[in-house]
Amino acid sequence: MESSHPSKYSFAVAIAGGSASGKSTFSDALLHRLAGRLRVERISTDAYFYPPAELPRFYSPTTGQDMPDCNRPDSIDSARLIRDLDVRRQAQDRPDVLVVEGLMVLHLAALRQRADLRLFVELEGEVRALRRLVRNLGHAYDPVLSTDARSIANYYLESARVGHDQYVEPSRVHADWILRGDGDFNHLSGLVADLILARVVLPAA
Repeated sequence: MESSHPSKYSFAVAIAGGSASGKSTFSDALLHRLAGRLRVERISTDAYFYPPAELPRFYSPTTGQDMPDCNRPDSIDSARLIRDLDVRRQAQDRPDVLVVEGLMVLHLAALRQRADLRLFVELEGEVRALRRLVRNLGHAYDPVLSTDARSIANYYLESARVGHDQYVEPSRVHADWILRGDGDFNHLSGLVADLILARVVLPAA
C-alpha cells in the first residue's frame, strides 16, 4: 500500500445521480480500482433513510392512498449522516478515502461542502425507469414498496421522477465531473482513481 498524506481528514468523494443511474456500480468500480493502493470505505445514504413509519408521505392518485416518499431530502436522517461522516473522516483509524454515494449527496449543502471531489452520474429517465423495473421485479428491494410491475412504474412516475426533477437533477451544477451512467465504468473509474491518487498519495521520494 502506498504512503498517503498525513492529513487529519479522509479525502471525501461524493457521488450523486438519479435512481438506477449507476451510482453504486460506479462506486464499486472505483473502490476496486483503489483497493490495495489506498484505504477506502464507502457510506451509502440508503442506510440513513428514516424507518417507513417516519418517512414523509405523498398522495398517490393511482392508489388513492398516502405513500412513503423516499425521494426527498427529508427522507434521510442527514444530521446523523453528517455526524457519522465527520467522525469517520477524523478517526484515528480513518481511511485515506471515504466515498459517499446517494441521490441527495450533492443537494445537501453540508455534505457537498465536505466533499473534496464531487461526481454526478447522469442517465436518461426512461433508461433509469427500465433499470429500476428490472432491478425491483421479484425482489424485496425496498421494504416500503410493492415489487409488482405496475406498482414499480407508478411509484417511479409519482415519486422518483418528481424527486429527481426537483432535487437530484438540479444538484448536478455542484459536480466537478459528470459521468455517463451507461459509459465504460472500467475506463471512467481508472480516470477518477488517478485523480484521487494524485491528490492523496505522496510523491515518491
